[in-house]
Amino acid sequence: MSRRTSAASCAAVLLTLTLTGCVSLEDLDRYAQSVVTGVPMDSFDQVDRDAPFAGSPAEDYGEGFDTPEAASAGSFTEEQVAQAYSRTQDLMEAVYLDQDAVFGGDNSEFTVLLSGQSLKWYMSNLDNEEFDLNSRHVPFNLTPGTAEPVGDVVKVDGAMRAEAARDDRGQDYLAVHTEYTIVHPVARPGEPVSVRLVTTHHGEVSFYDVGGGALEAWPNWWRFVGPVHCVEEYTFTPAYPDEFPEGERPKGVPEDAYDRESTEEPDEECSAIGQT
Repeated sequence: MSRRTSAASCAAVLLTLTLTGCVSLEDLDRYAQSVVTGVPMDSFDQVDRDAPFAGSPAEDYGEGFDTPEAASAGSFTEEQVAQAYSRTQDLMEAVYLDQDAVFGGDNSEFTVLLSGQSLKWYMSNLDNEEFDLNSRHVPFNLTPGTAEPVGDVVKVDGAMRAEAARDDRGQDYLAVHTEYTIVHPVARPGEPVSVRLVTTHHGEVSFYDVGGGALEAWPNWWRFVGPVHCVEEYTFTPAYPDEFPEGERPKGVPEDAYDRESTEEPDEECSAIGQT
């Protein structure tokens, strides 16, 4: 499996970095053997349709993005921190748990959570010709027609936490750090071919006080996703175990897709990952 990097930014405030993964070397070997011998490969359907997370670390994960107890942070009140936690939860759910967004590309539930300058930036950069600056990197969308959900459960592991921060322009803001592993079991539509997509999400939602205690949210995150094809696109195309990689080839020793600590720093390499 391998990975790709892309970015979107605005005024040094919003950054979305995407790291993706392709089919594993082990799967390629089995597939090549199947092609040569004519013997069907019986491991294309890697997800148990009755127990999609069985045998993986995600089996012990929870569901949803729980919020911690709020406490004041710097100049931000307990009420503002609670508001920021709630909005962060809504943003994460809109991005990763809304099936209309993930599988259908309908990001309206995400868009409605933005306001002011962050909404203006997001909408005005949807057609940005510079790939790294296009705001379509911000949501999490699978390429239409390439995947359908296996079951209706998405597993989540991680947490959010708030702290007062200051940006490069010297402006104070409330940072809600978000560190998560999100697992979507998916299948190729209408076929017995499936895989667990593992997304490692890092970053924060930056909240700026715009007066009267109101906060404006700026998603400021990057993600690593696999197994997907390592091609330059705004969506993610799952790499199923019966496919050869498209785009950039995987590099390096396969990494553990569930190891969140190994992906704490953005990396532009298209690197190998192990089975999910």
